[in-house]
Amino acid sequence: MFGTRASTVSDDLSSSSSDSSLSSDAGDGGNRARPSDCSGLSSMMHDYVGDERSSVLSEVGAANDMPSASAATNGLSPVQEKTKKKPRIVPKTKKAPTNSQPKPLVEGVTQEELNTKPKKRMVEGATVYIRDPHYSWVPATIESPEDDKNRVKVRVRLPGDWGEQTVAATGRGAQNMKMERLVKLSDYVNDELPLQNLERDGVTVSGKDDMADLTNLHEAAILYNLKARHAESLPYTRVGDILVAVNPFRWIKGLYSEEKQDFYAKNLIWQAKVKDLKARSSMRKTKALATAASEKKAVGYEYEKLGINPHVYETSSLAYLGLAVEGNDQTIVVTGESGAGKTETIKIVMNHLATVERSRPSWPESDRIVASEHGADTVNRVLKANPLFEAFGNAKTLRNDNSSRFGKFTQLQFDVESSAAAKSGGRDIPSCQMAGSRCITYLLEKSRVVGVSEGERTFHVFYQMLGAPDDDKRTIWDGLIGASASDFSYLSQATPECFDGLASPENWADTVAALSVFGVDGEMFLDVMRSLCIILLLGNIAFEEETHDGEERAVISSAKELETLSSLIGVSSADIEAALTKRFMTTRGEEFTIYLSANGAKDGRDALAKEIYARVFDLLVTKCNEATEPQDAASNEYGTISLLDIYGFESFKVNRFEQLCINYANERLQQKYVMDNFAAIKSEYEDEGINVFDFSLVDNTEVLQLLEGKLGLITQLNEECVKKMGGDEDFVYKLKVVNSDSRRLITDPRHRPYEFGIRHYAAPITYDARRFMERNLDKIPKDLLECACQSTNSVIREEFQRLQSLPGTPQAGGLKKRSAATKNFVVSKFRKQLTSLMSLIEESRTRYIRCVKPNKDMTPRVLDHSHTTSQLESAGLVTAIVISRESFPNRLSYELVMERFRFLAASKFRGTMHLDSGDIKGDAETLLDHLLEGVTADSHLGRVKPFACGKTRVYFRAGALEAIETVRQGYYAEAAIRLQAWIRSLFGRRQYLTLKNGMVLLQSEARSWLVRTAFTRNVRNAIVIQCFVRKSLARRELVRRREDHAATIIQTRQCFDRMVMSKKAFAVKKKELAEQRAMDSRMSVIQQTFDDATTIQGTVFSVDEGLLDEVEMMFDFLRKEIVVLRKKNTKLKKELAEAESDKQEIFNHASSVDHAFALSKIRNEQMSKTNVALLNDNNKRRLDVNKLKNELKTQQQAHEGQLQEMRTEFEMALRHRDMEMKSIQQNLHSSAAVHKREVQSVRDEAERKQEEHYTQINRLREEIKSTQNTHQDYLSKLMDVLETTNESRKTISAPSADMVMQKKDDEIAELRDEIAKLSQSTGGEENGEVDARRKKEAARSMKYIVKKNREGRKSRVQELGSLATQLEDCMTTGDFARMQRTVLSLKEAIRVGEKMNSKMDREMVGMIDNAASYLSSQGGSAMSDAATLATENHKLRRKLEKKQTCKKCGYRKRGGSDTGSILEGVNEHES
Repeated sequence: MFGTRASTVSDDLSSSSSDSSLSSDAGDGGNRARPSDCSGLSSMMHDYVGDERSSVLSEVGAANDMPSASAATNGLSPVQEKTKKKPRIVPKTKKAPTNSQPKPLVEGVTQEELNTKPKKRMVEGATVYIRDPHYSWVPATIESPEDDKNRVKVRVRLPGDWGEQTVAATGRGAQNMKMERLVKLSDYVNDELPLQNLERDGVTVSGKDDMADLTNLHEAAILYNLKARHAESLPYTRVGDILVAVNPFRWIKGLYSEEKQDFYAKNLIWQAKVKDLKARSSMRKTKALATAASEKKAVGYEYEKLGINPHVYETSSLAYLGLAVEGNDQTIVVTGESGAGKTETIKIVMNHLATVERSRPSWPESDRIVASEHGADTVNRVLKANPLFEAFGNAKTLRNDNSSRFGKFTQLQFDVESSAAAKSGGRDIPSCQMAGSRCITYLLEKSRVVGVSEGERTFHVFYQMLGAPDDDKRTIWDGLIGASASDFSYLSQATPECFDGLASPENWADTVAALSVFGVDGEMFLDVMRSLCIILLLGNIAFEEETHDGEERAVISSAKELETLSSLIGVSSADIEAALTKRFMTTRGEEFTIYLSANGAKDGRDALAKEIYARVFDLLVTKCNEATEPQDAASNEYGTISLLDIYGFESFKVNRFEQLCINYANERLQQKYVMDNFAAIKSEYEDEGINVFDFSLVDNTEVLQLLEGKLGLITQLNEECVKKMGGDEDFVYKLKVVNSDSRRLITDPRHRPYEFGIRHYAAPITYDARRFMERNLDKIPKDLLECACQSTNSVIREEFQRLQSLPGTPQAGGLKKRSAATKNFVVSKFRKQLTSLMSLIEESRTRYIRCVKPNKDMTPRVLDHSHTTSQLESAGLVTAIVISRESFPNRLSYELVMERFRFLAASKFRGTMHLDSGDIKGDAETLLDHLLEGVTADSHLGRVKPFACGKTRVYFRAGALEAIETVRQGYYAEAAIRLQAWIRSLFGRRQYLTLKNGMVLLQSEARSWLVRTAFTRNVRNAIVIQCFVRKSLARRELVRRREDHAATIIQTRQCFDRMVMSKKAFAVKKKELAEQRAMDSRMSVIQQTFDDATTIQGTVFSVDEGLLDEVEMMFDFLRKEIVVLRKKNTKLKKELAEAESDKQEIFNHASSVDHAFALSKIRNEQMSKTNVALLNDNNKRRLDVNKLKNELKTQQQAHEGQLQEMRTEFEMALRHRDMEMKSIQQNLHSSAAVHKREVQSVRDEAERKQEEHYTQINRLREEIKSTQNTHQDYLSKLMDVLETTNESRKTISAPSADMVMQKKDDEIAELRDEIAKLSQSTGGEENGEVDARRKKEAARSMKYIVKKNREGRKSRVQELGSLATQLEDCMTTGDFARMQRTVLSLKEAIRVGEKMNSKMDREMVGMIDNAASYLSSQGGSAMSDAATLATENHKLRRKLEKKQTCKKCGYRKRGGSDTGSILEGVNEHES
């Protein structure tokens, strides 16, 4: 099952003749005798190699011994050549001479084997794993080889993704991992560190699908392989025939799709070879059951070639295949701690098994539809049980949001078709139709009903009921309307008010639907839900104590809740109160009334609530079984595939009765697993005369004997429960006394009277036996039982009446009475159930799925090393490693060994070995001794011989047979190489002659072709030159013509423009002339009108001549004015035209300015980018400059800080400048005068600040110049180089410090110019000087504080040393009073200056506080403790004198062994 995959000779011979049969498994070890199907250790345990192997050899013949030419070069296929590794075998240090005759091997492990010292593998540079207190195992490299004290120096090498994939450990020293360590090899198995698995190129192997492929298989290799696969979201891994499922804490897309189900069903079921399966099935009927590894071979193809990765569907498909073809019942055991994913795994497997028949490819569609409809109702009922059990049996815990709080054994029942019926129907694989299921539950955690820990919740169904619709609440009980979890005492302990997951109200409908499927509807549904309400109301019943006649009696203080409970349960309030607060006892015919205390009444109330819920849960299990189990189950035998979901091994701070039962069940399962792997081979080893290894390494029979033996724990607990005055401490005392000789019982003097320990297969566990008897009895008081029987709730009444009909617990008396009494105890019933369960499992083929919880925070792709390692131990994987190391996975008969490897003696040892003695066993042993000379194998006893000779067979340890096969394949490879060399020489000579003749012909053809090509090339070149000359001449002519044409066009356009302008001027003149003529004509008309007006009908009136003259003068004036206005108008038009032209020129100028501004902006951005690039380049080059001189580094850092401050000041100045400009623009609109004053004030302020900034810049420049004085020689030499190589400065890899300083001078000059233009200063230098002064002052104060602390610590250490010496004297002399005074003085001394105490000081304060409180409280008993402490102190001092090196930090004590010097050494560690 584990270790290097074993190879079978028959498969080797059958597959060596064909390259296509070679496996592409990259995980096979190096130089393996592949072709071989590495089917694991477990397959070798059950897949026997008998006489049929010899018959296969005789049929195959000697032809198969010669490999093909393509594989003969190295004895491996091309795929194996890429993936080959060294086998897991180690050569010895000394090699015996070739001609020496080794002694025959004695059966088993001899003293000679144990004395054989192998070659050291702990050499310098070896990659190993070492133990770590915080991370279990960490990778490391050996820095120095083993010394005389059996130690090696290693260096921890953490991978780059360590922080992303690893949960950071907490605790003292976890954050400061010590990278260099001195490791004792004696602390490890076989005095060797576990080696890492490396590829040929030195890369660590990780993420293997099957960890049996790992060359070095150990706990660390399994841990890191699981970690690598978990980081890649690959949750499943094979470990032989065990499937390890790591909870990914997220749903992986496509991992459980229908296509994935069909893929596994197709490749593992429907394409299986039935003949091979039946042949192996017949073999197993006489020997042993099959394992998953052997079934891989039986299928007839290799997983890796088909891309079949480990998956839970692989386990379910193989279980279905085993049931259909072989007719064997199957069992899948799923274990793991809470939160590991057991419940989800069971659901996935059940869903796949219920629907796998629908994926059969050979059935017609019509038959498939009929079969689907036929089984749809059954499958639906089976799958509907999951949400029902999750609602009533699952709850949120600190480790898991959906933790199963009960064990479940589900038997899926299938109607298996016979082989004859399948053959007549044309089906290779018989049909298996699901007919039903049956469920058995174990260990329901009913105590969760009445109380949960902080952060946990009770069962999901209570929260679903509170979140149900109001109509459903009103139907069940109107008190639920508007109620929340805080209204009920049993539910208010859960911290969150908002419930999610399966406890959310959305799942109420699913639960109701699941109940209806199993017939829980109508009145029964209401009774079930009202039973839950009764439980909640019981939790609200409160009790108080009242004194009657000096006796404390319990009284119900919550009258309202009592009335509500009475109306719901259907029992009067008086009867309920009497049952809860009183006990009625009858003795000798007289009845007595015992009044309970408040605590006793609460215990009775809680017991009733727990029993009601347990009865409801059992009722639902019964209903599920009635609905899913076939009606003819009693008469018809169905095949079963069983699924066991049970708690994994549990170990808490306080382990109680429940943990004992859970670990007891896991011990039984572990024994089943061990016996499956050793039952067959153990007897075979004994028959063959081979010493069986120490079976106690993996056997847990002693633990089971301690638990269930005649005088074991179960018997003692039951006996104590039968007794009248039995107690938990009496039970523990008797257990330790009766089983004092058991190695598995831990008797620690530090245990309290109620504590005991057991060394389980996974880890030692200490149990707290308080309330063991109460929980084992699990008995409800008679008064409460009678009260519940009176209930009107049919569920409660019928279930409690059934409970009442069971026989009670008789008093201690005869043996028969006690035996009858113990049958109803919890542990006895659980033992009976467990025995029945194991008998069912033993009759079936068992498969294992180990669920692992990678971390406690439920974070994807992150693994907690310590937590995962403890689960690997609990899951039995470490035990499996021991199995793989101690067993013999390969076996061959003596005849087969001689036939297969005899020729190697003649070829390799050449006459030095004689194998014709007539004793085939001795000859085979001699041959193997020589072939495996210098080879050893791992064992718990150290390095032993890699093989053992039995009576009829030779048994090989892991890797031994592969080593011999490698030698054999190497011999064939050499022979094949010689044959190939001869054949190649013939082909090469023939090919040479052919090539020579052809080459002569080719040369003649080539020469002619070269001459023709040269001539053609010359002609083409001449044509090209001519074309170029003509093109140049034509281009010149074209340019000239284009210039003439362009000039003509320009002249034409100018003439046209002048013509247009003349036309416009002519039109203007013409228009003016027309207006003048019109004015003249109008004036003449007016004159004529005036003349006519003076003469009327020939009569001439006399007109004032003066008026006429004045009018004429006015007209003349107007004419002149018009002429003047026309001239002005003309002038204005000219000015307007000139203004328009000026405007156009201004517009063009503005456009050019805008463009120039845009270009300057772009240039500025480019300069900024260049500046950023230069700054980045400057930062890179600064690193190189820092290496030149430490002093220059300090100066440049200060210089860079100043530059950064100047940049910050520059940015602040820009922002401040923008704000001022905005405010100035706003004020410009209000008043011009204010604007002028503000501008003037701003200018004055800017000039003043500019002067200040100039002063600052000059001062900075002087400082920079003073910094550069030591580099002037370099600057003068490099100035010319900097000017000429400005463009190529990026290509310079390591510029000198002077170039960097020159560049910074240029940057300072640019910043100075920009700051001068902006006229803004920041005053940052003053702040920088203030900060520098503050830092200097802080440094001086820190030095003073450190000096003061050192002086105080030194004086305090001296005082503590003297007090510690006094305390030693007191402890030696036994002076208790003086010891107490010394401890108080020591406590007061440590308290002084507590603020400067280190972590060690704080721990010392706590220790001395505990000592002082102990001395003050214990009084006289402390004297004996002081004497004991003094003795221990002397022992420790003697150890310190011998070994004066601190293990934690490597501190070497300088001298002396008194306590004062030790304290001084501790102080030196801290400082």
